[in-house]
Amino acid sequence: MVWGAFALLVTLSAVPVFSTVLPPLLDYPNHLARMHLLAEGGDAFYSVRWAVLPNLAEDLIVPSLARVMPLDVAAKLFLVTIFSLMAGGVIWLNRIATGGWRLWPLLGFLFLYNRILLWGFVNYLFGIGVALVGTASWLALESRRWWIRVPSSSLVALACFFSHIAAFGFYTLVIIGVELLPAVGEFRARQWPALGRRIAIGLPQFVAPAALWLSVRHDAPTGTVSYAALWRKVDLLFSVFDNYNRAFDVGCFALFLAFVGGLLWTRRLGLAPRLATAVGIVFAVYLLLPSQIYGGSGADHRLPTGLFLLMVAATAPRFSSPFVAAAVGLVAALVLVVRLGMIERVWRAADQVYSADLVGIDALPQASKLAIAHPDLFHVVPIPEVHLPVLAISRREVFVPTLFAIKGQQPVALKPAFAALADAAQPQRLWAILMAVQGADRVPLPEILEQFDFVAFIDKRPIRLPPHRCLAAVFVQATFQIYAVSHNPDCAGTDG
Repeated sequence: MVWGAFALLVTLSAVPVFSTVLPPLLDYPNHLARMHLLAEGGDAFYSVRWAVLPNLAEDLIVPSLARVMPLDVAAKLFLVTIFSLMAGGVIWLNRIATGGWRLWPLLGFLFLYNRILLWGFVNYLFGIGVALVGTASWLALESRRWWIRVPSSSLVALACFFSHIAAFGFYTLVIIGVELLPAVGEFRARQWPALGRRIAIGLPQFVAPAALWLSVRHDAPTGTVSYAALWRKVDLLFSVFDNYNRAFDVGCFALFLAFVGGLLWTRRLGLAPRLATAVGIVFAVYLLLPSQIYGGSGADHRLPTGLFLLMVAATAPRFSSPFVAAAVGLVAALVLVVRLGMIERVWRAADQVYSADLVGIDALPQASKLAIAHPDLFHVVPIPEVHLPVLAISRREVFVPTLFAIKGQQPVALKPAFAALADAAQPQRLWAILMAVQGADRVPLPEILEQFDFVAFIDKRPIRLPPHRCLAAVFVQATFQIYAVSHNPDCAGTDG
């Protein structure tokens, strides 16, 4: 019954993914363009540079799948694999921790469409799924011999590491949590051989990832460590329900907290002690974690998804009657169906926007160069278009400077001449110059645009570009516009 329900809910959760041309996840177009380059081995503008990077889940899987199926289908299957790993990991972990199969951990499906997914942090979410499955495997093999546990757990730790460094951190915290209680018991009882054996079996799985991280850490982006306001920690917990309808999402979040709180208050929510300890450790680290570290933004934004999934896996309710249990299941199913319906509605609307925008992208000449101008780095809107132009890389072999190609983060790099070009053509700078132009009949374009054939303007508000004699409209939608750059001698010559 449990796995039958799991299969049904995975299928339902996959409907929005496969009913659209392009899932409206912020970073998704950028990932898709990178997958194309990895599958093709690079092109005239970009080169593939494989390295030991803790951010490779999609990069290793999707290009391989693309050899036997269309790239867009492979990328969507990767999203469904994430759903399966996360939800399936919760179910199996709950079975191992509580001793029985229950429908309760199916609540994990409520957290699959979360703010982190909408941002497109897919490698991290894949790694969270691996971490949950790996923790279940670790506990399931606890009575087995060391030569089974050490290699299997080492493979899981490496899989988490190569998926995403934050997912490996989550897995590390969870394993520490599940081992802490028995280790403390053995320490207090002075059972030194048992404690030594526990450490000797548990520690090796972290050796290879730690060594790899130390070897590649010099390539990781550097940056300041910064903390957001304390109230943001409360808001980020809500991110597990945050989709498109704020009132409904807040209501779902409040209902879930009230329901779990009520079960705790009436002592009807059983807690698996070892997983409960892991939940406490993950939550404590979440409170201490900065929002910016090693050049990565939103470090603490990622943890709530894993935290809530782990919390569901660690619990087992005791309802007063089968009728109450059925009523709870019915309400949960209704909430999930309504949420998926809202997501489907927004994604179908996004499908219309993206289908129109892709017409403009497909009109670009092969192997041309497309500059990007927009006012914000992040466009947190229901239908993000900020990264849409990079699809010109996979569809038209175009050079687009905003592809994710950061050393130490992606196995794709811009070739030297085009890396310099990308550095000089910063989207916010071009936007500021071109949107502030006065007297366009006399003012030339920024000098860097001499090296581009087109420039795309993207904003979350309707774009009102001042007329410019050196820019000719090619494709115009409200929030996505493409202009051809004139290369007449009197159109260039200023650096802004």
